[in-house]
Amino acid sequence: MPDLGIDRPRRSNGNHNGQPKRPLLSVALLPSAATLGNLLCGVMAILCALLAMRSVYFPDGPPRAHPALEPWFPTYISVGAYLIVLSMIFDALDGRLARMARHTTEFGVQLDSIADVVSFGTAPAILLLAMLLPLAVPPDGPILVGKAEWRIGLLGAMVYVACAAIRLARYNAENVKEEAAQPRFHGLPVPGAAAGLVALLVLHENLVYEQATMWGVDWAAVVRWSTGPAAFLLGMLMVSRLDYVHVFNQYVRREQPLWHLVTLVVLVCIGLFSPEVLLFVLALIYILSGVVVRLRQLLRPSLSSPRRERARSETLR
Repeated sequence: MPDLGIDRPRRSNGNHNGQPKRPLLSVALLPSAATLGNLLCGVMAILCALLAMRSVYFPDGPPRAHPALEPWFPTYISVGAYLIVLSMIFDALDGRLARMARHTTEFGVQLDSIADVVSFGTAPAILLLAMLLPLAVPPDGPILVGKAEWRIGLLGAMVYVACAAIRLARYNAENVKEEAAQPRFHGLPVPGAAAGLVALLVLHENLVYEQATMWGVDWAAVVRWSTGPAAFLLGMLMVSRLDYVHVFNQYVRREQPLWHLVTLVVLVCIGLFSPEVLLFVLALIYILSGVVVRLRQLLRPSLSSPRRERARSETLR
């Protein structure tokens, strides 16, 4: 074809400076393995959602994971939720292992984001829908979830997944510091949002299993109604600019007062007796912490120190 003098875009196999990128020849083994553990736990949580659906529409199969584990994991939804909690442990380990090995790479950052969008974005939303759909379209028996509740839950799940993906992409685009140097996050972290949603799912499954009622209120129905709006609000908090503390950098890496150790022992004891309540309380405290910090900033009177007044007067000259 003759050259007509038209400049055509050329494909580039290199970086922005025109230099070719070197192929990836090696990766850090332990951090990558921890990240893949995070990803696989998320996949297994999605599998638990499918098993929960099968146990309802095909009752010939086992309705629970194992009879011996029934008090702790009454349904497949509970098993999937706790698998997401296990994903959070792997997610906390991969960054620590990378810094211990002094091998923090762009490959690890991208792999971690892919794992997070599956384990903390997609898996909790699918577990939520797997909980609501059999109650909205039961094979037999009464309909416990109406059309409005199902649509709210579906909307909340879709908004939650979309905001989780946006939150992770924004973090990768804006992050210029090492994670170890970050005292706080801008917007609710995706693992924190997942903790809030799976805490509601675990609490609901245990309330249904124990058939708990207090003051004549069906608390399982109350929790079930709250899951859809909660997923929507968690999605909005993820893409917000509220400040959330980096728990590991603030409370684990630094030395803490002795009473923090006593508090940790008390929390572990509570978790042994009622892990679903402990997970719900901890997730709720962390989610509300960003809102409380922003309200304190808005309600705090403006600083009127002499130094600030002097700086303001110098700028007006």
